[in-house]
Amino acid sequence: MTFLMLLLSLAVTIAIFATTSAGREIAKRIGFRNHVLGAATSEDVAYLLSACDGDRAALKERIEAERLRYPDLTEAEHYRRAIRKVFAERES
Repeated sequence: MTFLMLLLSLAVTIAIFATTSAGREIAKRIGFRNHVLGAATSEDVAYLLSACDGDRAALKERIEAERLRYPDLTEAEHYRRAIRKVFAERES
């Protein structure tokens, strides 16, 4: 019974940590990007990376600009805003 409570407590702690920005960052590095609530989809990341001609530094700059403007949004929303800006740039 004690083992079950310990296991349950550990699972709850990990779940709560995964909802923080640090937890999401660690989950992305491990490879659980699509399983983390609020994380950008692999399609969004791939599209934005291709729009930046494969330059990861340019991609990070675009995302960081969105994070600075809208710090309360999720990662997925930051990527979507950056993608909309790419669309707007291409239309002009």
